[in-house]
Amino acid sequence: MRARALLVAIAATMILAACGGDAAEVVHLYDRTPVPAVPDRTAAIATPLTDGQYWAPTATAATGGAITFTLTQAFFGPTCEAELGASGCPDGLGTVDQPQATITVQIADLQSVSVAGTNRQNYAVTGEELVGLLVGGTPAGEAPPDFAYSPYPFVLTVREGVVEVARQIWTA
Repeated sequence: MRARALLVAIAATMILAACGGDAAEVVHLYDRTPVPAVPDRTAAIATPLTDGQYWAPTATAATGGAITFTLTQAFFGPTCEAELGASGCPDGLGTVDQPQATITVQIADLQSVSVAGTNRQNYAVTGEELVGLLVGGTPAGEAPPDFAYSPYPFVLTVREGVVEVARQIWTA
């Protein structure tokens, strides 16, 4: 019976991962999510921010609902070494710390959020839950018993000047 439940869960995860376009996803608080893919580089920091993916090494929140992310540009893998040299890319990741920007995100704008626990597993959360975690709150009851939040960086997706997606990426 456990094997069948596991197969159903894997199939459901694969279906959700493969869905795109206008299909609505039903994701529950603390559902496991795949480790987010990272691009070979995130967008360069410019004002105003253009559509794209941005590296956010820090996130802060105040009780009440907004999240402030600090943005820099990041490079990954071979692109990192080509741009920053091997010494600038420990563990295949390097950043350009200037220019830097901050962006304040209203949690109502976030369409998709995931966090990585200290166990390096990714979980779906709401914007409200992320605010609670950022201010040091206790995870919601739906969190796995071994879940502990860690302040790993985020990859943000910006569309039309609005941060719609925040996916936390565990780093070494």
